[in-house]
Parts: sequence; C-alpha cells; structure tokens
Amino acid sequence: MTIKKRLFYANTLMVFVSLMLLLGIGGILISIFKGEFLNWYSETASLSEHSYEVQELLKNLGEYGEDWDAAAEALSGYDFRLYVSGASDGKEYKNLKFNEWEAVESVLTTEKKENRIDTYLIEGVTILMTQYEADGAVYNICAASCPEDIAFWGIDRGIFEIFLGVFLVVGLLAVGVILLCSQFFTKYLIRKISEPIEKLGMAAKRVSDGDLTVPIQYQNEDEFKSVCDSFDLMQKSLREGMEKNAAYERARTDMVSGISHDLRTPLTSVKGYIKGMLDGVAGTEEKRRQYLEIAYKKACDMDVLLSKLFYFSKLETRNMPFFRQKVNVGAFLQRYVSDKRKELEVEQVTLLLEAENAAEVYCSIDKEQFIRVFDNLIENSIRYGGKQGALQMRFMLKVRNGQAEIEIADNGTGVSEEKLPHIFEQFYRGDEARGSKCDGNGLGLYVCRYIVLEHGGNIWAYNENGLHIKIALPEMGQEENWSEEGERQEEA
Repeated sequence: MTIKKRLFYANTLMVFVSLMLLLGIGGILISIFKGEFLNWYSETASLSEHSYEVQELLKNLGEYGEDWDAAAEALSGYDFRLYVSGASDGKEYKNLKFNEWEAVESVLTTEKKENRIDTYLIEGVTILMTQYEADGAVYNICAASCPEDIAFWGIDRGIFEIFLGVFLVVGLLAVGVILLCSQFFTKYLIRKISEPIEKLGMAAKRVSDGDLTVPIQYQNEDEFKSVCDSFDLMQKSLREGMEKNAAYERARTDMVSGISHDLRTPLTSVKGYIKGMLDGVAGTEEKRRQYLEIAYKKACDMDVLLSKLFYFSKLETRNMPFFRQKVNVGAFLQRYVSDKRKELEVEQVTLLLEAENAAEVYCSIDKEQFIRVFDNLIENSIRYGGKQGALQMRFMLKVRNGQAEIEIADNGTGVSEEKLPHIFEQFYRGDEARGSKCDGNGLGLYVCRYIVLEHGGNIWAYNENGLHIKIALPEMGQEENWSEEGERQEEA
C-alpha cells in the first residue's frame, strides 16, 4: 500500500472511529437518561384530579349526541382529550396528544361494557373508557389526560422519542459532513506531501535515463526543500563528474592513440633496418653496424614509451612506491643540474642554478621520483616553450617559512592565462600542443603534481617573462644525525 493511501485511510479511520465513539457515548447517555426519566415518570404519575368530574361528563355524554367537537370542548376544561371510534361504521374522532394516543391504543382491545366507565393509569396518562349508544350505533369513548408537569421540558414522551430519532439522523449527517471535510483536508495534505515526492521520483527517472540537466527547483520552504536541494546538488555533481570522466576518457583514448603511433614509428624503423640487413642491403661491416645502431636507438625509444605507460599504470592504481630519504636539497640540485647540463647541450638548452641561503636545506624526498619531476619540467619547456633559438632554464632554491621552494623558470613564451590553471590536470594539453607536431600525452605535469603532493608539498605555475613553476616542500629539522642517503649514523 502506498504512503498516500495509508495516510488517507488512517486519517479517515481515525476521524470516523472518533465520531462513532462520540455518537455511541451520546446514545448511551440519552438512553440512560430516558430510562431514569421513565422510572421517575412512573413513580410520580397519578390519576388526574378531575377524574370524577370527567366520569360524570361521560355519563351524560348523550346530551351532545354526535357533536364530538362540543364534547371535546367540554373535556378540555378538565385537561382531557377525546377519542371516539364507531363500532359499526368505523368512523373515528381523535384530538389526543401523541403519548396519550399510545396509552389509549394499548387498551382499546380490552373488554368494554355499556354504561360502565373503566379507569386506567398508563405511564402517567389517565384514561377513562366507556361505551355509548346513539341511534343504534355503538361508540367506544376514551378520555385521556397527560399532565404538563410530568412532560420532559414541556415535551411529551412521544415527541421525546421523535427527538431521539432526529438526534440520530442529525448525528449521522454530522458524521458524514465531518468525514467529507476530513477527506478534503486529507487530500489537500496528501497533495502537498506527494508533490515533492513525485518530483523526486520524476527526477530519479530522468537520472536513470541519463538526463542530468533538469533540476527539481522545489520552492516551498518545508522539510522537503533540503532533500530536493540535496538531490539537485547530487545531480549537478554527477553531471560534472560524468563530463569530467568523458573528457578524461577522450584524452585517454587520444593518449593511447598517440602512444600507439609513437610506438609504430620506431618499430617500423627497427623492422626496416633488420629487413635491410637480412636482404643484404647492408653489404659492408660498417653499414651493418650503422643499421644496428639505428635499430638499437629506436628500440630504446620504444622502451622509454613503454616505461611511461608502465609508470602511468602505477599512478592510476596508486601502487607507485616512494622511498623517502633525508636529502640536502641544495647538493641534490647541484648534482642534477651538473649532470643534466651536459646532456642538454646538444639541444641548445642552458641550465643554471641559483641557491640563496639554502646550503643546508633538508627535505624528506624520493630522489628518483624528483629526478622524474625535473626531467618532465625540462621536457615540457623544450616541447612547448616556443622559444626561437637557445632556451635557458634556471633552477632556484630558497628557504621561506619552514619550506624549501624550488623554482624552475624558462625564457619561453609562457602559457596563456586561461589555460594556466589547467596545466597540471590529467591528459591536459593546450590547443597549440594539440595542433603541433610535438610529441606529448598530457601526463608530464600531472605526474609532477602527483609526486609533489605525495611528498606533502605543493606546486603551482605563473607567467613572468616565460613560464615559472614553483615547488614548495616542508623542510626537515636537523636534530637527528642523518646521512645524505637517509640512513641514521650510529653514535660512536
């Protein structure tokens, strides 16, 4: 059963049972009151004080002939009413009250004799009954009186019973009206409650159908508003997440396609040179050696690409191990720049190192991973720096607020301001990178950010006569005596 039906039935049943209980209690109280009233009525009732005068009047009833109105008028002077039934023609005259007629009707079948007056007292009603003969017709004559002082609030017993009937009818009508009003307001309440529920149901159906663009926008200030607002927020988050995942999936597909292309090119070269050797194209020892060197170089290029794929898979599964050591950052940068400078001379890239008051700065880092960070930053500048001619890169080290700040700056063209906040996102590449012939898969700077964050640091970028990238790492204290490789020196 739905909540709507349960609420409707429960409210209707509650009102109906309450009203029927009220009506039943009222009927019981009236019945008890009526019984007590009738007992008192019977105990206090007595023959009318005018019974003897009425008996004399009935004995002389012949004076009126068949003028029953005149006879009734005479009886009314003694507070009696008249009933006459004709034994032969069935004619009837009656001006009795309701309760007087009930009492008379109960004794009409008793045996009557002419010229004899029988007296009855039934529920306080005095009845004088006789037979009267006139013009060969026999009439049953009854005179009845119900005193006013034993009526209920001036109403005789028969009218009281009518009152009970009216009470029941009016009570049932009142129950019906109240139930109708209850159902009207219950339906109104159900509509108010079901409106947000129906909106939530429709919204959930749209979400299941993949439509996350239509919000609920529930405006009423009640308990359901927070639920609907939360649903809208959830729907918005799902939509943004799906859009982001779709963008990532497109970028992932582009990356796989790019790497596949990058693998195919050296693989084709390797196959071509080996085929040339097999077919005898390289006829001399010098030529064969040249072919082998080229094939080996291309195989090494493939190995680099495969290493990148393997590294990326470890990042995705968060299985990349970090072996942190307490490292003198200044000395580490000095060795890195010195080693890398010779390697980059052939590409006309100049590396410089500037260290301010940072000779003894120690941080807990994984040296191999930070070499990867610096390699990626240099590679990114070479590919996308856009510098015509020699490229200069500066490594700067400062100590500020308990942190070691490593800044890598180039003298290239920088990155447009609208793209600058996105360069560390996964698979992100600027439009100029997508449209150029530069190799790249949008993972280099993402990997840098991942490694820095895993070390508890931060990384950001800005433009100032080229692209500047800053890395902030928490500085370690020197209370303990550590070697540069991170091993504790045993005390002598």
